[in-house]
Amino acid sequence: MSKRTKNLEPRTQNLEATNNKRTKEQKNKTQEPRTQNLEPRTQNLEPKVLEASQDLEVTEQSAGNVPPLLSRRERGMAKPGGEGLPKSSKPARHWLWLGPLLYMLIVGGYFVARYEGRWAENDSAVFTKYIRLMSESGRLVPSNEDAYPNGYAYQAISTFVVGITGLDVATLQQLIYPFLAALVVLPAWALYRELTGSQRGATIATVLLFTQPEFLFVILRSSHEKFTRSLLLLCLYLLVRSFTLSDRLWLFAAHVGLFYLATFGFIAGNNLLAHSFIFAVAIALFLGFGLGRWRDNLRVHTAPLVQRLPYAVLICLGLVYLFIFYAYEPAQHDLLVLQNLADRIAALFLDVQTQSTNAYAQVSTGWISLYIYFMVSIANWIILGASFVLWVRQGFRWVIQGKAPESGNIWLLWLFYAAFAAQGGLSVVADASGALGSNLQHRIFPSMSIIAVGVVSVSLARWQPRRAVRPIRWALTAGVACIAILSVFKATNEPLLSNKWTFYRPYELKTLEWADAHLRKNQIWTELDERLAVAFITRNGSSRNENGWYAFDLNSTTRNLIVSSVTRLRSTRVQQSLPVPPDAQRVYDNGEAQLYHRRAHTPYQR
Repeated sequence: MSKRTKNLEPRTQNLEATNNKRTKEQKNKTQEPRTQNLEPRTQNLEPKVLEASQDLEVTEQSAGNVPPLLSRRERGMAKPGGEGLPKSSKPARHWLWLGPLLYMLIVGGYFVARYEGRWAENDSAVFTKYIRLMSESGRLVPSNEDAYPNGYAYQAISTFVVGITGLDVATLQQLIYPFLAALVVLPAWALYRELTGSQRGATIATVLLFTQPEFLFVILRSSHEKFTRSLLLLCLYLLVRSFTLSDRLWLFAAHVGLFYLATFGFIAGNNLLAHSFIFAVAIALFLGFGLGRWRDNLRVHTAPLVQRLPYAVLICLGLVYLFIFYAYEPAQHDLLVLQNLADRIAALFLDVQTQSTNAYAQVSTGWISLYIYFMVSIANWIILGASFVLWVRQGFRWVIQGKAPESGNIWLLWLFYAAFAAQGGLSVVADASGALGSNLQHRIFPSMSIIAVGVVSVSLARWQPRRAVRPIRWALTAGVACIAILSVFKATNEPLLSNKWTFYRPYELKTLEWADAHLRKNQIWTELDERLAVAFITRNGSSRNENGWYAFDLNSTTRNLIVSSVTRLRSTRVQQSLPVPPDAQRVYDNGEAQLYHRRAHTPYQR
């Protein structure tokens, strides 16, 4: 080794030693002040931790006094009864309502395409007539005899659409309006999001609502219920939402004003259904007041209801009074209907003889078998059964065990369930009396479905399945899909399963048009029910030659009969013979439908 390398070795050793000293000194300098600064921070945190623990103890002791009006974020964290709505850590997905909307567009398209747009039913035909009268006269009330007594909103909206688009009324009713049923998704999703506190729960609830065949039927057909059910959902949303905005004055006032505006639109659409909603609010008020006085744990949630709902009931009744006696005089007919309802119910309980019909007769005659009826109606029974069990469980926990409801909205939903259930029981009595066409249960049940789905959806929104039960979740999804298909079959009266056919063929309508053009002031028998009569009214309106369309049993004075190949198939299905005598004269025949004239047996018959 040379001298230079020997001299370098001690230098490198000295440099390494000095570098190690410098690095150690720098580390000590940087670490010492940090540790020193951390000590007072930890000391400052100790009293805060003690204060927070004390606050937690206080909140646990006063868990039953959770304020009922919570924001949407706080609603998921309030657990006074040991349960609460889960707060999702996933980002908000404001487009989830598109799923139910697209589903309803597909259902509406199927409803139109299944019968190629040639469908008709009684209520849709009646409203087609009223829309034509309003369009031709240009008046809200053409005449007291030709005006729909329960409201004008649906006819006015349809007249406006016909005026700006130039569409034919029948085209609007048969081809356009079934697609507008998808708009009901928007207020339904908003209501269930407010009730469940999550968009996931709102989507599940909306899908479940549109699997209810009774609700699906009334919004698919072309009647006022497409709009009145939307307004009912909107009224419930604004009412529930307003209770969470009492600390924000301007938003609260806006929601209250919109609530009364939507209520008046509801009244203008159908006064009787609006009465049902107002009656439900009154029942919820009295029930909540009574339970709040009885149980201290419910008093906090009941106080806002007792403060608000009396004014809501009185103002809504005032709107009804203005509508009946000032805005729309034909609605005064509803007062006679209510009086007739009271008289018939009194006659039912006093054992006085009165005419009544069996509201359940179509269960056995409307479908090819009782098994098929229960299959296509299974969604109704599942929701009703599940909601009733959950409602009873909640009532037991709150009323008997003394636990507090999770929020004021959940408590209000529980009260509305009891209110509409009470109306359902009263509708059974009313139908047994024969009042209101013995179909009041069909009018009340869709409203009951809205509340029942809300009760079920609140529980489903809390459910957080683990990965171990993922197959169960997929099985439930497949089950809901199958139930949805069955519900669509019932809502559209699928001819393969139903004996109540609502479609008609072009040659059948052509036969009715020929008969109406060549006969005058004659009675013409059309079908085993109103199928062809409402088809003619939907497409052509009233008879031009004052002919009358008759159905069901053949009258002895009816001399003309129309029989088609579809009518023959249907008579075979229901095992009912056609009332065509063997010696009847065949006046018209287009190959698929014929017009027969019964021979005269007396000099006074033609």
